Formats: sequence, C-alpha cells, structure tokens
Amino acid sequence: MRLADEVLDYYGDLFITLGIAAKARISFEQFLAAPEYHLSRVAPAPSPPAHRWWVWRWRALLPLLVAALAACAGEPAGPEGVARAFVDRYYTAADPGAAMPYTSGLARQKLEEQQRLAAETVAEPRARERDVDAALEAQQQAGEDRIFFTFLVTVRVGAVSLRKRVLVATGRQGGEWRVTNYRETDL
Repeated sequence: MRLADEVLDYYGDLFITLGIAAKARISFEQFLAAPEYHLSRVAPAPSPPAHRWWVWRWRALLPLLVAALAACAGEPAGPEGVARAFVDRYYTAADPGAAMPYTSGLARQKLEEQQRLAAETVAEPRARERDVDAALEAQQQAGEDRIFFTFLVTVRVGAVSLRKRVLVATGRQGGEWRVTNYRETDL
C-alpha cells in the first residue's frame, strides 16, 4: 500500500520531532508499518502541524530521508537477492548500466553490447513509460556455487503487453554472487 504524500509528510514529521527512532529503537519503515501503535507507545496524541511551513519543510527533506534509507539498504545478499536486483534494474527500471554491477562473464558482455547498440540508436521517449511485473517462478541449484532462477516478466507499454520467461544464472565468484548469464524467451 502506498501512502499519500501528505500522510507520509505527517508521519515523517512525527517520527523526527518526537524522537521515535531513539525511544522505540525502530526504523522509519518499521514505524510506517504500524504508526498508530508506535505513537501510542512513545508519544501523547499529536496535534496536526500548526503552520504550513511544516509541510513545505518535510517536502524538502523527504527526498533526503528516502535517499538515506535507500543507502542503508545495502547490497542484495545471496544469489536470489542478486538475481532479483538484476531483474529489477534491467527489466523494471530498463537500465542496463544499473544492472551491470551484479553481473560478470557472459552476462556482462551482453549488457555491454546492448549499451553499445543503444548508444547508436535514438530511443522513443515513451519507451520508459511502462509498467513491469517480475515474479520469481522457480529456482534450481546446480552445485554449491551455481543457482538458476526463472522469472516471469510482464512488460506493459500502453495497450501492448509482452510476457517473457527469463532464466537468470548466478554463480559465486570470489565469495560474491553474480549473474553470470541470462536468457529470455517470449511467451
């Protein structure tokens, strides 16, 4: 469930001004999961902001808070985390450059070739205006250092919908998991 910007601003204001992180020893995400519960435990019933400048202040600070929380999330752990991060950046965000850090070997070569070809073409501006769903369908272990993941990816651009089955091969290299290859099949 996505919270409205005004509600998120209001809860962010309460979280900071009431010092809920220190009192309850929770993160902002944990607070957002059950704000009424945490407010009832650490603070009296709050009153709404008295001045409009509170709203403008939080609208200015919210992107910084979100960026700080994203930075704290860290790198994905394990083979499934790496596979999901790759699919998220490559398919959902349509950004091969952002998917590059999760790859090695043949997967990296494919992304580099795709970036080279993309640099030679002019992209349609609406191409990034799309909705993508990616769901993990299966995983298969092939030894201790290789795991294959199958994702069902649906890409919707306007009235057009494309479905793909994506096989993502991961391997452990130097103690870190990387996507070593990927192959997609149209459904």
